[in-house]
Amino acid sequence: MLGSRFLWKLYAGYAVVILITAVLVGVLAIRGFERDLTRQIEDSLHSEALLLHDIALPFVDVPPDSAFQMRVWALGARAETRLTVIAADGRVLADSREEPAAMDNQRTRPEIRQALADGVGVATLSPSSGDRSAMYLAIPVMKNGNVAGFVRVSKPLLARERRGAVRGLVVLGTVGAVFAALLIGLLLARSITQPLLAMTASARAVAQGDFSRPVRIDRNDEIGYLAAALNAMTDRLKSQIDTITADRNMTLAILASMAEGVVAVDRGEYVVHINSAAETILGVDASNARGRRIWELTRVIEVSEALSDAMKENRVRVSEARISSPQKDQVVQLIGAPLRDANDTLVGAIVVLHDVSDLRQLESVRRDFVANISHELKTPLAAIRGLVETLIDDRAMDKGTHDRFVEKIRDQSMRLSNLVSDLLTLSRLEADQGGRQFERMDMRESVAESFRAQVHVAETKRVELDASVSDKPVLIEGDGEALRELVDNLLSNAIKYTPEGGRVGLRLATEGSNAVLSVEDTGIGIAPEDQGRIFERFYRVDKARSRQLGGTGLGLSIVKHVALAHGGNISLKSSPGRGSTFRVQIPLARENGGGEAGV
Repeated sequence: MLGSRFLWKLYAGYAVVILITAVLVGVLAIRGFERDLTRQIEDSLHSEALLLHDIALPFVDVPPDSAFQMRVWALGARAETRLTVIAADGRVLADSREEPAAMDNQRTRPEIRQALADGVGVATLSPSSGDRSAMYLAIPVMKNGNVAGFVRVSKPLLARERRGAVRGLVVLGTVGAVFAALLIGLLLARSITQPLLAMTASARAVAQGDFSRPVRIDRNDEIGYLAAALNAMTDRLKSQIDTITADRNMTLAILASMAEGVVAVDRGEYVVHINSAAETILGVDASNARGRRIWELTRVIEVSEALSDAMKENRVRVSEARISSPQKDQVVQLIGAPLRDANDTLVGAIVVLHDVSDLRQLESVRRDFVANISHELKTPLAAIRGLVETLIDDRAMDKGTHDRFVEKIRDQSMRLSNLVSDLLTLSRLEADQGGRQFERMDMRESVAESFRAQVHVAETKRVELDASVSDKPVLIEGDGEALRELVDNLLSNAIKYTPEGGRVGLRLATEGSNAVLSVEDTGIGIAPEDQGRIFERFYRVDKARSRQLGGTGLGLSIVKHVALAHGGNISLKSSPGRGSTFRVQIPLARENGGGEAGV
C-alpha cells in the first residue's frame, strides 16, 4: 500500500498545498498580529495625547512652570508613558522622563512635522536616552486657531519580545497543524488509493480471464459508484464472454459432429479451422494445421483451388476431387464459398468436403441397372419378335415347327412375366422399407408353405429336398407374404443350381434372440470373387446357365431386401463344386427356443 506511486503522487501534491498554505497563513497571521498590536498602541497613545492636550493647553504659551513639570512627571509615572509638552518653536516645556532644559529642540522631529502638517504625527524612533525603540505620537495644541505648541506621548515597543513569542507560538502551531494535516492527508490518500488499487487488481484479474474477484467497497461516494460500475461491467462482460464461449463451443461441436469436412482459411490462405471430418478425409493432423497454408497442409490441389477461386471470384464454387488413401478411394464434392464479416468485408474462405463416393456408386449402380434391365427386357422381346415374324412370314410351316415356335414364345413370355413380377416385388419392398406394418407371426407357417410349393419342383428335377424346423413357435414381427417370397427364392435358386441327385436342405431354428433360416445345397457353388456381388440386381455367376434355367437375376436381391426390412441380415458360405449355404437371421419377437422336428 505505502509503496504505491499513485499514493505518493497524490500525497505529495496534497503536502505541497498544505505546506504552502501553512506558510502563507503563518506569515499573514504574524503580520496581522503585528499590525493589530501597532494599531492598539497607536490608539492608546492617541487617547493619552488628547488627555495631555487638555492639561497642557493653559501652559504652552507661558514660561516653564515647575508645578506643571511636576504634574507631568506624576502623570507619566502613573501611565507608564513618556509625556512631553513642546512649545510652538520646538522647545521642551515639560517631560516625564528628562529635564526639559537638557533636551534638544523638537521642532524637526518627524512626528512634530507630521502633526503640524496632518494634525497627528506618528513615528517609531530610538530616543537619545536609550537603545529601545519607542512609538511617538504628537498632536498640536491650538489656541485662537493657531498652533500654540505640541503634546507628545510615547511608549517603548516592549511588544517586540511579545511579538517574538507570538511568532514562536504561531510557528509551533503551524508546524503542529501541518503535521496533523499531513497525517490526515495520508489517511485520506490511503482511503482513495486503497480502493483504486483493489479495483486495479480486479481489472487485471478480469484481463487475465478471472472473473471471481469482485471489488468489495461499501462506500456511498464516487469511488463506491466506480466500484459498483466496475463490478457491473465485470458481470456483464462475464455474461457476454460466457455467451460467446457457449456459442463458440456449440459451433465447434456442430462442426466436429458434421459428417462433412469443413476447412476455413483467412485471406492469406492460412488455416483458421479444420474439423475432424476434414481431418479424416484429407488425412491430415488437425492439431498442427492451424496457422499453416492450406497448400502446405494437403496435396489435394482441388481444395486449395476451391478456396482460392471462392475468394477471387467472390462466389460459391462447386467441384469434385478424387482422393486416394491406403484405406479407400473417395470421391469428394468441394463447395467453396467466400467468408465475410458483419461489415461485408472479405476475411477468408471456407470449403465444405462432402464424401459423395456412395452417391457416385449409386449412380453407377443405377446406370448398370438401367443397362441390365434394358438388356434383360430386350432379349426376350427380341426373341418373341423374331419368332412371331417367322410365323407370320412362313404360313406354310409344318405343325411341329409351328408348335415349337409357339412354345418358345410362351417360354420367353413367361420369362418376361417373371422378370416384371420380380421387378415389381423388388420395387414394392424398397417402397415399403421403413414404413411396412409388421404383425406378430409364427415364421414356421411361411416356411412350410414355401417348402410345400417347391416339393414338386424338386421331385421333377430329382433333387432331394428336406427340412428341419423348430417344434416350438418361432415368433417374429414380420410380413408373411414377404417371408414366403424370401424362402421361395432361396429354395428355387438352390434347386435350380443343384444337379440331379443332389440335396437341398432347409433348417429353421432359434439362436439366442434370433430366428435363423438356412438353405443348404450340394450344387455348383459360387466362386469367392463372385460372392461379394451375388446380391446385386441382375448379377449372375453364369449368365448363360442362369437364363437357360429361367432366372431373372433378381431373386437374391429380393431375399436381401426382405431380410433387411425385418431388421435381419443374410450371409453366404460357398465353395465351387461343393454347394452353398445361405443363412438368414431375423430378430425374435420375444424369447423363444425349442428343438427341431421334421416337416
